Amino acid sequence: MLIPLEILIAGTGLATGLIGSYVGLKNRVLLAEVRKEAAELETRMVDRICHIYVRAGECRLQEDQVREVLGKLAEEVHGLAHRDPHQKHERETPPDR
Repeated sequence: MLIPLEILIAGTGLATGLIGSYVGLKNRVLLAEVRKEAAELETRMVDRICHIYVRAGECRLQEDQVREVLGKLAEEVHGLAHRDPHQKHERETPPDR
């Protein structure tokens, strides 16, 4: 019983097509996994960078707060320097932070 050449050629073509489809689907799945992992890695890197470095706006805000506290301290020292040394000075309680 010999297999006719037409059936052999058709079977080979069908097998080749099925194998090609399978390989193509596997490649798509792998590519999707790689893209997902790359996106997760990018997210982790951005989060780490954002938590390590302080933003410029936060730096300005901190600088303004430090200047305000130093200005109040300088005013208090200036006021103490010009008061009567014999006068009792009542200390203010520091504000809660």
